[in-house]
Amino acid sequence: MKRRLLFHRDFLYYTGGHGKVWNYFQHARAHPAWSPRVFLSPASIAAGNPWLAHPESIDARWDPGTADALLLGGTDWSMYPVDDPGRPVINLVQHVRHADAGSQLRSHLRRRAIRICVSRQVADAILATGETNGPVRVIEAALDLPSREATPTDGRRGIFIDAMKQPDTGAALHRLLRERGRDSVLSTTRMPRGEYLDRLGSAAVAVLLPHPREGFFLPALEAMALGCATIVPDSIGNRAYLEPGRNALVPQPDPEALLEAVLQLDDDALAARLVQSGRTTARRFDLAGERRAFHAILDDLDALWRA
Repeated sequence: MKRRLLFHRDFLYYTGGHGKVWNYFQHARAHPAWSPRVFLSPASIAAGNPWLAHPESIDARWDPGTADALLLGGTDWSMYPVDDPGRPVINLVQHVRHADAGSQLRSHLRRRAIRICVSRQVADAILATGETNGPVRVIEAALDLPSREATPTDGRRGIFIDAMKQPDTGAALHRLLRERGRDSVLSTTRMPRGEYLDRLGSAAVAVLLPHPREGFFLPALEAMALGCATIVPDSIGNRAYLEPGRNALVPQPDPEALLEAVLQLDDDALAARLVQSGRTTARRFDLAGERRAFHAILDDLDALWRA
């Protein structure tokens, strides 16, 4: 009989964090010894919730006592207030803010868990607290993109600005570009994932504006995979894949510096080099590798929990 791995999700709208938990759910489903289950909060009815298409995997009530192990994200700990020494917990850690002094997320580090961090930067941050209880492993976040033929570079046009996390900066850059007669599309609100990827994949240049501190920041890596010449400021977690000047331009996060980076890409040779190197980088972050690394943890789960 397969062992039950229980997930918890409060899916109000699609986020990269939800997407990554969904990847791990699929990884668990592909393991021959494990059967993943999920409890969805009553508010988890938003379009884009991938679990809704798999009702056979959804538990009607939250009952950790029925599980052989749990996989919890940061705020999921509130649904599991009392530790059970006999029930392993895998904690998927997706942000450096888990190490922030005084935060609720940091307080959870003292609870026993096998922690999977989506980047070395996240692992370094939580380990530096000296408060982590249990082993820490790094499995860098993998891309999950629908199969599609890459749009040829000469079939692209314009600049796509993803400014959902930095709307003022994005709007200022959009104005500066418009003043110079440059064609750009500004995105400051959430949109369906398919539409987002279509817009990103049809742009010649992608400007992605993360928070100053991220755990990984997949959108810039998605832009590389889709063949965009990529511009993205440093955000800690994206150092897992950024090679400034080689696979992306990495300016300061202010409108003038971002504009200067866009103008640099008038150099067709530079843009082509970024595109080629970006695609090479993106190929390293594949779901198959992420799955193998997670399966190795599941295979060794009991020994890791006892250690």
